[in-house]
Amino acid sequence: MVDRVFEYAILSYMKLDELNTFDPSLQKKNVFLVSLGATEQHGRFAPQGTDNYIQTALLKEVQKTLPEVVFLPLIPVGSSWQQLGFKGSVSLKEETLYEIIRDIVDSLSDQASMFIFVSWHGGNKPVIDKFINQEQKVYSEIKLLHLTFGDENTDEAAEKILSGPAGDHADNTEVSLMLATRPDITKEPQSTDSKPTISFDWNKRVIEVSPTGEIDTHPKWVASSQIGEELIKIYSQNLINKILLATKTV
Repeated sequence: MVDRVFEYAILSYMKLDELNTFDPSLQKKNVFLVSLGATEQHGRFAPQGTDNYIQTALLKEVQKTLPEVVFLPLIPVGSSWQQLGFKGSVSLKEETLYEIIRDIVDSLSDQASMFIFVSWHGGNKPVIDKFINQEQKVYSEIKLLHLTFGDENTDEAAEKILSGPAGDHADNTEVSLMLATRPDITKEPQSTDSKPTISFDWNKRVIEVSPTGEIDTHPKWVASSQIGEELIKIYSQNLINKILLATKTV
């Protein structure tokens, strides 16, 4: 009777928070995608939730192609200590984020064949890698995998679109992605706006070198919604390809 009551139509994607506990798709071993975000300053033009909005937009495209992957709700706060000192930035300690990841894996370990961890926010990536390196042997029956939206290929493609460097933070890339995703809360830079050209050592706080919070070596502002739409396709397809390759052996 339970199976009949909760036998839903097959969706084009699976979000864990939208599935019922008796859904047939949760009665087997699954590939779970864990999405780690951040709430931190993004310069003069983009909001605190930029990383989360970008990641949500990219994963929306990914979900259309990967109906067998179960997507967890995005965790909206991450390791952002480099952004502290700017109003509104929130950071978890790295050890706190590590334990959050562990708790998620422990909660679903008996239902998982693989955990894929993704984060647009760079500050989460060392913690993810540390967790996998130290804990994979503990979860020997489950594959733990960290996949990125970007790589050398996406960097090259983005630089062609931007006619210059892709940047690091609150830059042409992120502002363009936000103009395509949430133009209602994003300001479009104007040619008259000052443009810092800063490279950065991520072992210190951004506020020490960039009062605006923007880290970018591009010589001018070129951000636009059109560029953002092109970048969404590039980064989402890159992750799709990586997930398809990774799940072939599952």
